Amino acid sequence: MKYQFEKYEDRKIEFIKSFSANDCKVKVYTITNRENFESTEIFENIIKELPNLTGNIINSSIPTYKHAFLIVHESRPGVFIHLCWWTDENILETKIYFVDFDKPSEINSSIFGEKQMVCVWEMEIYYHERKAWIKHVLSHPKSPNFDDYMNDYLIK
Repeated sequence: MKYQFEKYEDRKIEFIKSFSANDCKVKVYTITNRENFESTEIFENIIKELPNLTGNIINSSIPTYKHAFLIVHESRPGVFIHLCWWTDENILETKIYFVDFDKPSEINSSIFGEKQMVCVWEMEIYYHERKAWIKHVLSHPKSPNFDDYMNDYLIK
């Protein structure tokens, strides 16, 4: 079998800021395959929709801590949106959306359907958030520090 891979190149990852919606606290990151994140209209629409998106957290069938992170990934086919929130102590529940560059106001389900796929660039944020959750929450079961968790974000 012959494989076709593109040579790996780092992508720009930035922590933007934390937002609150529906009593949920959400750390927001961007990733881009360009020199700078350019999909500002899409980003603004996602932030406006954050109260609707965090409905997934509020309506989760598993106990949730209302602490999450959001990845807005500007990639070749469009913008992928990962909303990830901590549930049931040590589980990360995830919902992935997609926005087509030609339809910036339409937030749709992932183009991969029910598959909740994560790429190598997004994994860098997932890994950081895992370490932060362990450090500030799971390592202190009697007194988890959610504020410190929210203030611990990936800096590149």
